[in-house]
Amino acid sequence: MVPLLLCLASVGILELTLRKPEIAEHIFARGIYKYYAIIWSSITQWVPFSLMELGIVLSPALAVFLVIWVITHRKKWKTYIIMALWAVSIVFFWLTCVCNVNYNRYSIAKVSGLTIKNYGREELLKLCLKLSEDANRLRAQLTNEDIDGAMQLLDASIVEMSKTARAAYQELNKEYPVFDYRTANTKPIFFSHFMSYTDLVGIYCPMTMETNVNIDVADYSIPSTMCHELAHFFGFMREDEANFIGYLACIHSDSVEFQYSGTLLALIHAGNQLSDVDMDAYGRLWETYSEGVVRDLKQNSEYWKQFKETTVSEVSTAMNDVYLKANHQVDGVQSYGRMVDLLLAYYRAYFVDEEVKEQLLE
Repeated sequence: MVPLLLCLASVGILELTLRKPEIAEHIFARGIYKYYAIIWSSITQWVPFSLMELGIVLSPALAVFLVIWVITHRKKWKTYIIMALWAVSIVFFWLTCVCNVNYNRYSIAKVSGLTIKNYGREELLKLCLKLSEDANRLRAQLTNEDIDGAMQLLDASIVEMSKTARAAYQELNKEYPVFDYRTANTKPIFFSHFMSYTDLVGIYCPMTMETNVNIDVADYSIPSTMCHELAHFFGFMREDEANFIGYLACIHSDSVEFQYSGTLLALIHAGNQLSDVDMDAYGRLWETYSEGVVRDLKQNSEYWKQFKETTVSEVSTAMNDVYLKANHQVDGVQSYGRMVDLLLAYYRAYFVDEEVKEQLLE
């Protein structure tokens, strides 16, 4: 009876917060979830490795053990079913309160006062050119490169980069006061190369309150990935919003490496959108990239070629797609690309509007 009640309560909470996002925002995201995140992450951060990764590595052995145990004690199968129902219902209720309910909170557009509007090819092209200009300028300031001429982080220590990311979010909080609590250190994935087979560059685990990053990928992408996962830690679960918030955090950082990483993330998504509507314009955009930017993008492309069209990659993408759609992200994995709507809203508010103001003052 109790497991059933917990499942019904979970469904009820999700339906209620879907209809009334103010409850998801103020009761859960800025209330229950916030204090859970602070307390739980302050405990798990003292473990120097990823508890989530350890759980994944040990899960096959645990599964085999449980199967053997059930077979050898099959007379108690009713007890095992009840225990399984309890476990599933508790985990479902737990994740509902500290993760899934956050999909129903206020959008970052509402929190930040940005207005999402329809846009045309010209406006999208202007955004891309602005981002290209920013990326070229920032790339010129980065002198540390590998033997292939691609950007290389000066200090690849995840601990040190975590400090930089935390400082960036503290700066971002001054503009948008919803990031008003500290995060724990982001943890590197030990088996990062194998993680790449799943097409993932980072994972946020609400059960352990850990943000994890793949460190086998191109260096330029690690800072923005870290900031993306930290956006999830702050309760923004939608992928398009996490991408956009990650970009905002990066450009609010004092680190040029972070600024470049976030800007290139935004440029890639905006450029991909442009290529869908006007391939010729995308070709012209590519010609504006500096040699350093081109080297970084080509290195990243070459890296991911080895993992394309593998069974693991396809299964992982399909599972992620189902999970996102189950949480009302109807575009599934395509929702990662919808950050362009937010980028354009930000561009209008902070660049176009400022340009208009300057013209009026002249």
